This record gives sequence, C-alpha cells and structure tokens, in this order.
Amino acid sequence: MIMKKVALTAQQLDSPTGQELLRLTTQAASDGKLDLREIKELRRWLRDNQNNASIPAITYLNDIMTRVAADGVIDRDELIELHLAIERVIPTTHRADAKQARKVRESAARERVREKQRAEKALEKAQLRDDRQNQRAEEEKIRNRLQHDFAKVSGVTFPNSNGVERQSIIRNCRSGDRLILQHDPDNPYSDYATKMMWEKRGIFGRSFHQIGNAPEYLAERLCAASWTGKQIDAFVANTTGGTRDKPTRGVNFVVIISENEVPDAERQRYIKQVLANRTS
Repeated sequence: MIMKKVALTAQQLDSPTGQELLRLTTQAASDGKLDLREIKELRRWLRDNQNNASIPAITYLNDIMTRVAADGVIDRDELIELHLAIERVIPTTHRADAKQARKVRESAARERVREKQRAEKALEKAQLRDDRQNQRAEEEKIRNRLQHDFAKVSGVTFPNSNGVERQSIIRNCRSGDRLILQHDPDNPYSDYATKMMWEKRGIFGRSFHQIGNAPEYLAERLCAASWTGKQIDAFVANTTGGTRDKPTRGVNFVVIISENEVPDAERQRYIKQVLANRTS
C-alpha cells in the first residue's frame, strides 16, 4: 500500500495554520513521548481546523486521533501509532530531533525490559539452584539405601537360542516395561554374564524373552548386589533406532539397587521418580 505524503510542505508552512501545526507536532514529539496534555491540545486544534483541506496532514492526524481516542483510552500500541503519525507530519528538516528523542526513549524502554528479564532470569536461576541443592540433599539421604544407574543393553543384534531375533522382540519394548535380570553362570565368556529378559504380559500370563545382556562393567556390580541379597529392579528407559537411517534397534535401561531394609513403598516411589525423570 502506497501511503500519501502528509509531511508539511514549505508552502503550507508559509501559512499561520501550517506554522501552528508544526509547533504543536514538534512540541509533542520533542521529548520522545506523548503526554495527555499534549494529546488533548492537539486533538482540540485538529477538531477546530478539520475543515482545512489545504493541509492534508490535518485530516490525516484528525482521523487517527478520532480512531485511537474513540473509547476514551489510548493503549500503548495506539500511542505508538499516534506518535509515529505526528512524526510523519513533521517535515524532514525539523524531524531529526523528534526522531532521535523517540529512539532514545525506545532504547531506554527496551533496556528496562531487558533488565527486568535479567532480574527474573537471575531469580529463576537462584530458585533452580536452591531446588537442586534441596534435591541433592534429599538424594544424599537415600544414596546408601537406593541407587540407580542407566546403561545400554548389549548384544541386541544376536538371535536367541530358540532362533528368535532379539530385534523383533525389541520392536515391542516400551518405556517403563519391566526387565528381569538373570545371571548366566554357564556363560563361557564372563563369570558375571547377566541376561536382560523383557517381561511380556498377556491374557495367558507372563513370559520372558531375552533382548540382550547387561554390559560387562555393570554386570559385575549387579551380581555382587544380588549375591549380598539386595533388591534389583530394571526397566526399559527408552528404545532407539528402528528408522531407515538407523535400522538397528537398541534399548537403554535403568536399574535400581535397594538395600534390604528399604520399605517397599519407598522403593516404589524411588522407582517412579527415576522413571519419570528418564522417560518424560
């Protein structure tokens, strides 16, 4: 849309009306803001001179003033629109000071907003820091009673002894599914070999299907925990792959090790919290 030129011309400034409009507009825009007194004065003058067709700026400003003040309240966006309209009426030979004053005020306003945002961000950081400290303190209380670790199931590309491909089993795994750990003492490669068995629940009961093994570095720790009577719970954290770019499916899991004296309700709360943090 092409906007009409409404800036006061040299010919219009030769008239008393043009000179008065220049005075009112430059006065209103000189400090980069519009106050209520300036708006009322300009509005009265525009109404008194609205029939002057020789200066298009009068009709232009009067139309805008009438519209933005129609409901008796001029909001921030309307104030900006009016300010820019007044600035547009001022000839370029007189506009520099008004434009600079507006930019200075706008810059100051932006800086106030940034300062508020910085203060809010600092407060959020402080709150987050306090929350983390409280969380660490709480975790410290139960660290020796409840522990957890995350790992990736090993050997997911091998078939099981019954010929079923582990990849086909993993396709059905979902976050939160329970995994059963089975020590494999007859494994020729490791004394700590631990099978990862996916628990499938159906209308005919439960069945267990191997999806791989616990990684060796974790298997030794799991065996030691099991041999000392600790409670071990494992769950699928999430699955990976299964796409055209990465067809091989993988399973990340979480394992929770509990001391014997930990009440079941406390252990279940801990498991729920760990799973929520990992799978959300």
